[in-house]
Amino acid sequence: GFKPSPEAHKERLLRRLTIDLTGLPPTIQQLDSFLEDHRDDAYERIVDSLLKTDANAERLALDWMDLSRYADSHGKHADGYRMMWPWRDWVIESFKKNRPYDQFVTWQLAGDLLPDASQENKLATAFNRNHPITSEGGAIDEENRLNYVWDRAETVGTAFMGLTIACARCHDHKFDPISQKEYFQMAAFFDNIKEIGVSGNDVNAGPVLPLLNSQTKQALDSIKQTLNGKEQELLVTKKELADLKTYIKRLPENFREKDLIGHYAMDKVSQSTNKDGRYLVDDNPKVTIKKKPIVTKGKKDNAYEFTGEYDEVYIDNTPNFEWMDKFSASLWINTKKRQAGKTQTLIGTVGSKNSMWRGWDFHLDSLNRLNARLVSSLSHDYIHIRTKDSIKKHTWKHVAFSYDGSGKAKGLKIYIDGQEQSIETPYDRLYKSIKTIKDKEHTLYTRSVKVARNYSVSTGENGIFQGKIDDIRIYARTLSPLEVACLFRKDKQISEIPDDIAASQYWINQSPRVKTLEKEIKTLRANWLQLIQPVPEIMVMEEMPEKRRAFLYDRGDYEQPLYEVTAEVPEVLPDFPENYPKNRLGLAKWFFSEEHPLTARVVVNRYWQMLFGKGLVGTPEDFGVQGALPTHPELLDWLSVTFMERNWNVKELLKTMVMSHTYRQSSRSSGQMHEKDPMNTYLSRSNSYRLPAEMIRDNALAASGLLVQHVGGKSVLPYQPENLWIEKSNFSHKLLRYKESEGDSLYRRGLYTFIRRTSPHPAMLAFDAPARDVCTVKRENTNTPLQ
Repeated sequence: GFKPSPEAHKERLLRRLTIDLTGLPPTIQQLDSFLEDHRDDAYERIVDSLLKTDANAERLALDWMDLSRYADSHGKHADGYRMMWPWRDWVIESFKKNRPYDQFVTWQLAGDLLPDASQENKLATAFNRNHPITSEGGAIDEENRLNYVWDRAETVGTAFMGLTIACARCHDHKFDPISQKEYFQMAAFFDNIKEIGVSGNDVNAGPVLPLLNSQTKQALDSIKQTLNGKEQELLVTKKELADLKTYIKRLPENFREKDLIGHYAMDKVSQSTNKDGRYLVDDNPKVTIKKKPIVTKGKKDNAYEFTGEYDEVYIDNTPNFEWMDKFSASLWINTKKRQAGKTQTLIGTVGSKNSMWRGWDFHLDSLNRLNARLVSSLSHDYIHIRTKDSIKKHTWKHVAFSYDGSGKAKGLKIYIDGQEQSIETPYDRLYKSIKTIKDKEHTLYTRSVKVARNYSVSTGENGIFQGKIDDIRIYARTLSPLEVACLFRKDKQISEIPDDIAASQYWINQSPRVKTLEKEIKTLRANWLQLIQPVPEIMVMEEMPEKRRAFLYDRGDYEQPLYEVTAEVPEVLPDFPENYPKNRLGLAKWFFSEEHPLTARVVVNRYWQMLFGKGLVGTPEDFGVQGALPTHPELLDWLSVTFMERNWNVKELLKTMVMSHTYRQSSRSSGQMHEKDPMNTYLSRSNSYRLPAEMIRDNALAASGLLVQHVGGKSVLPYQPENLWIEKSNFSHKLLRYKESEGDSLYRRGLYTFIRRTSPHPAMLAFDAPARDVCTVKRENTNTPLQ
């Protein structure tokens, strides 16, 4: 029985409108101009102008940051630095361009799966990688990896379906028609990227996207084109030389010494005279060992027997190889270990998680297959090959690998007893440096080559070799199959080479024409690396070529998979069309199909809440049985259908709402209104409501004249009390101490304030800004009291 309240006074209306659409108060100039404008469309003009501003895009992006759990740190244990702000800037730019909501969401869910996906399409999928990531040394990799998968599914459930699907992770939903099986079927859409559960402290975890500007991309493309030509010329040259058939089938007597970095016979151990008290290997001060090993009978004279009790060997006269360098290694091994889930490092420099695992290694996996890797960063920037056959226990075997400096897995070869092996290639994409770096600091340094143990200090496994190792050789060149075969031969004098081993490859590699081409190719690869190395990277989605098997886990326990599931949507919602792919792109299409009842309603309700203080559905995160019923179901339906029919146009939707008399009403309440409708359910007046934490700060800065309205860029660090970060954590090197920004950066909008999950900025914390650990959709924020 109420009548609508009269329209608010112009100055109050303008303040309401500018704060709602831009998050900022009107300027004096805007206020004077509006008060003096008596045209019939004066209000519509100011609405249109505000919707075109950068400030409007920033205001809309602010709520999206909470929903998408965006932060500038990983959270959890070390809470180290992550670089995700380019995605935040993409969101701002999308709202600025008024990108249709269906496209805006589709790109974020599955931009990488679009045909001919662009860098921008892929960048948008960082939405899915905003979840917290652990770097705690004792954490279990698979447990955390699955938590990331489940976080993505739960975020999508809240953000786009308005359903509390997280309740079904451990059991069937107690209230809504969502079974535990359907939960894990939804999660299967997000379980097909190559990621790891435990990352380094201050690094982005793969898969990642290098953010190339047009100039760098053009330069890289030019190098690649020239490089391809040179590589083809090298192949033709080698073929021509091989066809000449003029090469003798005999190696020079000194081939073993050519580019030999080190030969470690491992025949004896002596006490060092240095203060460190280490033992010397074969009296070599550059080759040391912490604990005296067992010297036993070897394949050639003596050998070392490793027990795993800190008796690994450190070799300190080896270069810090880059991926365009050629290098090889060979050794005799006799292992007595083969254990599920355990690896055995033979030789290598691959580091720990806090140095992004950079380096190279040669190791036995849990099945005792030989593996060779060159690693820039796991799990997205490395090459990896392994043999199909395994090494038997308690048997002497000569093993070797060679690498040709190509940066490709095909440039790696593995040999057993002088014979090149058939290999599998688990991963083949290397583009940044493999040179070893210091943990946390990430500065270059030459790490010792370690024998019989890897550099990981937190996995509880550490690649410990158990058995005997003898006669290690490391070369600064690619060994040919012929040379590896000769290293395996027991006789020390090189006699006639067997007919089945061609000597031509060795002599071809000595050709001046080949050497000249290889030098030019190495220079081109070095130029490529110099350009690509500083390019920033952001965490994104990248579908694996072979689908990972997905399971339902008993009570959500990662150790208890009960049965396999496939990607499906909840049965209570419309069927998933057969012509849609069963991946994230198909899921996005399903969300925006005409038959889907939730997608439009959920987002329309959130925008209504942004403008009116509370939604037409008072539980915007829960449209299920326990959620609130819509106060105006016909209005919600009309807005939703209109939003879909008008191409999911967000700014047109906002304009429709703010142009209404309902929005423009005075907020003054009569006694009868307050008595009969204390919560203003029937919208007979306007609401007053609280501002988000960022907007409180923005308004204070704007009122004081300090606000700097620069759009985008790195997150900033405004003033806060000293030492808050270091008191909470000292594991992150980059975020050890809070270093305030300088100049104008101190007065940027709250949207750009650096978000550290375990230590949010006090100004944000004081006004209840979320820590961004999970998807957050705020409920009503009206000040209207309950009666």
